[in-house]
Amino acid sequence: MAIRKKDFLKPSPLELYLPEGKGPFPLVCLTPILGRLGFLEDLFMERRFARFFASHGFATAVIERPIFEFHPGRGLEQIQDYLDESVARSVKALDFLLTEEEIRRDAVVSFGISFGSVVNVLWAARDRRLKAYVFALTGGNIPEIIVSSRDPLMRAYYKDLVKGTGLKGPELKPALAKAIHSDPLQAAETLSRERVLMLLGIFDHVIPFRYGLALRRSLGNPETIFLPLGHYGALLAAPFLKWKALAFFQKRLAEGFS
Repeated sequence: MAIRKKDFLKPSPLELYLPEGKGPFPLVCLTPILGRLGFLEDLFMERRFARFFASHGFATAVIERPIFEFHPGRGLEQIQDYLDESVARSVKALDFLLTEEEIRRDAVVSFGISFGSVVNVLWAARDRRLKAYVFALTGGNIPEIIVSSRDPLMRAYYKDLVKGTGLKGPELKPALAKAIHSDPLQAAETLSRERVLMLLGIFDHVIPFRYGLALRRSLGNPETIFLPLGHYGALLAAPFLKWKALAFFQKRLAEGFS
């Protein structure tokens, strides 16, 4: 199937991938990972998922994001600000997308990987226009994840936080918990487990597996794919995940969630 691509700069940068034909089409909103994958272009993985969904009849929006940078003078609250801005950017993007004639207003789903799935959980809890969600390589308890993650980018953030606040692990966690009042663990309690598909890497050390399980419990133990892989190793299963996500979205939209 031929795919068309539209680029928008306002209300926020996003890329829209459209199937061939006039539509209207169901829409997948895709929230990106936090950093970049090695030497690959930014949004490399997200664009490939978008093209896949578009080739199977779904319009797919990749909602771009600025990469977070910690500024010592702004305090820990800037993490909460970044989360709020990420959710607000997604809401505004969907507001705009639903004005497009090629998009079905009653058939919007969301897909997030890693940090994108954290944003996706927070967004889904606030926006009932989203009918189903795939949360991949995700977790809850942001303060614990920041302190315990072994990811090089997260370790760099942790060092910046220590340098900027003078606080280390045991002291930093309660300070983060006080500054960050939005967390997937609490947001998940408002979501219906029937609308959720999770993917967790058993050997994930970026968002450690135990925090993925904690989020799963908060979601009511929804349908979950467990992979015997780590965070980045799980991306090797991307072709499998694409098909599972597509089938999940098709099934849930066919069931007609309101």
